[in-house]
Amino acid sequence: MTDLTVEVYDTTLRDGAQQEGMNLSVADKMAIAPLLDQLGVGVIEGGWPGAVPKDTEFFQLVAKELSFRNATFAAFGMTRRAGSTAAADPQVRALLDSEAPIITLVAKSDIRHAERALRVSPDENLRMIEETVAFLVGEGRRVVLDAEHFFDGYRFDPAYSLRCLQAGEQAGASTLVLCDTNGGMLPDDVTGIVTEVRQATQAQLGMHAHNDSGCAVANSMASVAAGVTHVQGCVNGYGERTGNADLVAVAANLEIKKGIHALANDGLVESTRIAHAIAEVTNIAPFARQPYVGASAFAHKAGLHASAIKVDPDLYQHTDPALVGNDMRMLVSEMAGRASIELKGKELGYDLSGQSELLTRITERVKHAEAAGYTYDAADASFDLLLRAELGQLHRYWAVEEWRVRVSSKPGDPTDAGAEAVLKLRAGGSVRHLVVGEGNGPVNALDHALRSALAKVYPEIERFELTDFKVRIMEASHGTDAITRVLVTTADTETGRSWVTVGVGPNVIEASWEALTDAFYYGLVTHDVAPNP
Repeated sequence: MTDLTVEVYDTTLRDGAQQEGMNLSVADKMAIAPLLDQLGVGVIEGGWPGAVPKDTEFFQLVAKELSFRNATFAAFGMTRRAGSTAAADPQVRALLDSEAPIITLVAKSDIRHAERALRVSPDENLRMIEETVAFLVGEGRRVVLDAEHFFDGYRFDPAYSLRCLQAGEQAGASTLVLCDTNGGMLPDDVTGIVTEVRQATQAQLGMHAHNDSGCAVANSMASVAAGVTHVQGCVNGYGERTGNADLVAVAANLEIKKGIHALANDGLVESTRIAHAIAEVTNIAPFARQPYVGASAFAHKAGLHASAIKVDPDLYQHTDPALVGNDMRMLVSEMAGRASIELKGKELGYDLSGQSELLTRITERVKHAEAAGYTYDAADASFDLLLRAELGQLHRYWAVEEWRVRVSSKPGDPTDAGAEAVLKLRAGGSVRHLVVGEGNGPVNALDHALRSALAKVYPEIERFELTDFKVRIMEASHGTDAITRVLVTTADTETGRSWVTVGVGPNVIEASWEALTDAFYYGLVTHDVAPNP
């Protein structure tokens, strides 16, 4: 680590919440804020009190109920209105009433926005900045000035954009944040402009990057290289349009690649857990290919990679995944070689080293299965069952004699529709079970029938819940005759652990049946349930 520290400022609860499809409740924000503190960010921006009623309520609850170990809380707002005074402006007063020790003021720094959006003169805009900052500083608050549209404004009229920064600095703002509000800058643009600004001010400079050009993280890194020591962003890259800079990626790059302090108390090692926990609260599925913390960030599929990784993991990884709380994963596919199978087996708890014949047999079985439409790179549970079968460790929990499904509906009456599954199987000391399951679809009916038949013999299955269901047509050119692949995600409702199984068949029902029964088998095996066929 160098002696340089970058202040990490999180705006997930305000700017990130503007993402399309995201609607954070006060309870959601109360759940996310402590996670951000655990991550070790320096500042948590809670929202816009006074302008957004939910945010006003949130700030009141934070003041009463939350305390932060690492972060300082910030309220976001705008400069006073034209023709008013800061002390009399109700929005400015609301910022003080929030009790936040940091106030982040957004101000126009593009002369075109001052004249056309605010409809004020350039000089009045400067007075709005200076007077509001001075008032809040006089009230004992640290003020961060977010210079909105700074980069675009600087390109158009650099002198005026600099005057906006200097107005804030002279009034006592501690940090001047250069905002790429439209997200159109490239790293060389950022480097050049930040370098020039650095020579014109003594205040701490900050960077607020949006990702419209796909360069938000790169622009944030370029700004630090040019002298910025305060970086804003959102966990998981949340934000309107294409999002803000992904704060986890920025922090990981700073600490791992540049040796710069960014997150407090080794928060980086918690970043994968926290990124995923926040995704659960926002109800936005984690992005598998997200740098550093995504499920695929350290996943390897090609056999050539696996052979090298078996010798030295660093040969095909840019960093140690443990540094960010992630883990290396081996994906099993038709591209797998014996090294891939061996490493994947080790990951799942099987020592296959030195078993050349077994590895060859498993490798060939995987390749034939994938040629038929199966995929194991997203279905670890099915691959685990395949390994157990090859190792002679797969229990027989039941024996199915027959199953069938009937779907009925009345044209014009969508409410009068349903499915019925009939299942014949043996389990529980060769007792024959004939059960009927009803559901709102064929898969749901099969699920109910299987549970009805097995619940008394294996009560553990009551804990297994189907949580996700994906269907893919493998050979679209064949139309309705195409091969169908189904991926089923099942979760243990007591432990929260989940697993994925795959099924392939000439139709969605047969493929679903295979994935469903594999899910139950895997759940029983991994819960060490004794077979009673």
